[in-house]
Amino acid sequence: MTFNVDRTTVTEGDIVEVRWDCSGAERVELKIDNGYKATVLPLEISGSKRFRLHRSKGRTSLTITAWKDGKHGSKTIKVRVTDIPTTHAETVDNQGRKVSGIQQWWQQTKLRYQSLPSDKRVAANVTMIVAAMLLLTLLSPRLLMLGLLGLLFYLLYVLWKKN
Repeated sequence: MTFNVDRTTVTEGDIVEVRWDCSGAERVELKIDNGYKATVLPLEISGSKRFRLHRSKGRTSLTITAWKDGKHGSKTIKVRVTDIPTTHAETVDNQGRKVSGIQQWWQQTKLRYQSLPSDKRVAANVTMIVAAMLLLTLLSPRLLMLGLLGLLFYLLYVLWKKN
């Protein structure tokens, strides 16, 4: 039985060519085990196949097993699979300055707020005023009156403003 691969070290996503010759065998199988999942494929008695090796726990085992007269023999080759190198991406503004996660979140929140229909914007404003009012009353219960006055003036403004 002969069994070999064209290379034993690859980067994730590369293709490996497997060649075998099990002359005289009745049945041949190839087991591919990447550490997460094992797959068994029936093969011809001799030939070659190409496989793309994806996710792996560092090594992928390729085991060929041949059966003849009720007995079997196998051979294993391990292929080292290295992770694809990744690059760190960052968001920059129009002037080329790095944008922090908080700034990015704030920009997205402002865009979402601006795309709301007017009635939902009013509801969002009232929600923010009530939330601020509740936080202020934690400091001093007397500030509840100030918050209620702020809410009243905001609602009057919404009623009287022209669209």
